[in-house]
Amino acid sequence: MKNMGFGEPKYEVALESKDRFRGISEKDILDQFSEKEQIEIKYKQRVLSSLAYFVGKDFEIPVELNDPGAGWHWDFKANKIRIDPKDLLEKPLDYLRFVISHEGGHRRISRTDFIPLETWSQPGFSFMMNAIEDPRDNNFVAENYPKFREQMDLAYNLDLDLENKYKEKAKEKLGYQPKFMQAGFEYIKLWFREQKGEQREISQDLPKEVREVVEKTIDSAKDSWWRYPSRKEADESEDTIGKYAQVSYEINRDEIWSEFKRLVEEDLQDQKMQELMKDMQQQQQKQGGEQGQSMPQELKDKLTPEEQKELEEALEKAMEEMKEKQDGEKKDNGDEQGGNPDEISQGETFSGRPIELDSLSEELKQKIKEYVESLPADKKKELQEKAEKEIKTLEKEINEEIEGKLSENPEKKQAKDESEKPKEGTEKLEEEKPKTDLDKEKEKQRQKDLQKYKDILEKSLEKDVNVYEEYRKDVLPIIERLENDLRDIFVARRASRWQSGFRTGKRIDIKTRIQEKAKGVSAVESKAWQKRELPSEKDYAISILVDLSGSMSRGGKIQETFKALIVLTEVLNKLSIKTEILGFNDRLYEYQTFGENLSREIRENMGGVLREVDNHQGGRADFNDDGWALQETSKRLATQKSTEKFIMVLSDGVPEESNQHKGAEFDLDRIVNHIMQESDQKIIGLGIGADTKHVEKFYPNSLANIDVKEMAEKLAGIIKEMIVNYQNF
Repeated sequence: MKNMGFGEPKYEVALESKDRFRGISEKDILDQFSEKEQIEIKYKQRVLSSLAYFVGKDFEIPVELNDPGAGWHWDFKANKIRIDPKDLLEKPLDYLRFVISHEGGHRRISRTDFIPLETWSQPGFSFMMNAIEDPRDNNFVAENYPKFREQMDLAYNLDLDLENKYKEKAKEKLGYQPKFMQAGFEYIKLWFREQKGEQREISQDLPKEVREVVEKTIDSAKDSWWRYPSRKEADESEDTIGKYAQVSYEINRDEIWSEFKRLVEEDLQDQKMQELMKDMQQQQQKQGGEQGQSMPQELKDKLTPEEQKELEEALEKAMEEMKEKQDGEKKDNGDEQGGNPDEISQGETFSGRPIELDSLSEELKQKIKEYVESLPADKKKELQEKAEKEIKTLEKEINEEIEGKLSENPEKKQAKDESEKPKEGTEKLEEEKPKTDLDKEKEKQRQKDLQKYKDILEKSLEKDVNVYEEYRKDVLPIIERLENDLRDIFVARRASRWQSGFRTGKRIDIKTRIQEKAKGVSAVESKAWQKRELPSEKDYAISILVDLSGSMSRGGKIQETFKALIVLTEVLNKLSIKTEILGFNDRLYEYQTFGENLSREIRENMGGVLREVDNHQGGRADFNDDGWALQETSKRLATQKSTEKFIMVLSDGVPEESNQHKGAEFDLDRIVNHIMQESDQKIIGLGIGADTKHVEKFYPNSLANIDVKEMAEKLAGIIKEMIVNYQNF
């Protein structure tokens, strides 16, 4: 953990280093920005570096700047994360934290190198895997790094148009929406609805076949994305990480792929039909553009005159659109020469443009498919290969947006194994091309998208005055009163205490001086002088451990406990007392860790205390692993150098151990006794609500049966008592 603050030194080294693959240093990149922008970029780079190291647990992986506008990616050869400096300037920090934490999560738990390449390379398979692995990664990171959860909600709200973006791309490249991609995006949407506590309702606008596949497989997908290691397991064993990943993969392969593959096969049938029609466009172009001449006679014989006309018009429309596109590209490249639109100039290729399949009648599409199936084997094979290539190209583009860029999938692994040294001359940078009208249009669209990000962010912040602030209003008088009381105590203590051991001072410690004289210490060498002691609030380190099991949801217990937590959080932080706030059921949840300043982000994340109690996904809230949680909290507190260390445990029930933390080693009695006898930590148990007398059994220093409506007042009194009379605890 002590390495968490090393992001800055790593950055300074990386700044001056040359990238042997690109031949450009980060200093060269930064020189493209103003001094003010450079400061912001470097600051955000340091923040994101720390997160990448922390979440990914790869302390060797540098986070460097990519070329502006080149995006984010992980270079598996050099083991580097590259981040886009333009994103650092233009996108909110919470969004950037989400992206880097998400990528760090993939680095931590996503493993695919055991998947056979022939399995992975099937059209649609990698997309299915990524559509389920993405939620799995998010679940792991959100559970083990609670701050990520709020950022995740924001980032997914900002990225809700990802599916729409690729619908447009699919329409342009293929002429239709692949069914398997609709199913994959639906998994992600259902996962997000689950995270927001909404009902699992499949989108009504999906095609019937897609709905059927999603309905049959969603339970398995959910099972798969909840199969991940705990933070402790991930820390302790790479083998365990791999086993969880393999179980998730096997669920996807054995329970989902057979259904999902049906959609891929239907899409391939559509794409073979599309490839045939592109061939017809090319043939018509070669023959001077005369309608009807490119249509195979065998197909004509199957069609009615009306269907022939429908197909001819669709082909003509696609050809006109393709020609317009090519002419536009020529114009953008400075080629103003005209020409016969029906002729292909020397060296020019006409690849054909997809026809919008929804514009064709079902009867016509069925007859074209039947014709494709009647073709000779070699022609069918040719169309099949073209269809697979087109679908896999689009699939790869979408995967690059949603996949774990920090996980080395089988294709990347093979590329790595087969990679050779860069060929001579490949390190040269391409000459910068002048901006075309198309480039300017793209930049205009990018600025438009950026404004949309900003608008969504502003709305999000306006909407989320947040639950913490709402509850804080109720306890402001208690916060102000407790802060004033404790500050008075510290002021009085500073005025009354003296510290010995100085060569000079305001007064002499007579007892010490007598001992010195007996040892022959001269007055010049004496250290018996005293000065006023200036005890700082940093003499204290206080861990607050809150029960987040499901029983806390009854009788308003968690709401009142949350108010009490707000009182302690605000007061202890204002007095600069080292504070850590943790929640537990069968996992540990960080809300504020030692050394963190109380920020808006931490206040917002503490709202997760309320949500977590009601979160029964995977049965987490059914348990309260008191012994294990107390043991982990004690270990964290032991790292602090403060002279007075306290753990406050707030719980409403007897331990109800999960299978993860069962047995004598997690016995609460044993752990309490060990901490009290073998450490310098003091434990206070607080029983929340009626019938919590058992707290006195486990914790010698305790207060049971606290009325929930008195929680904030009671905790304020206990903190005051701890600081005034800590020697009595």
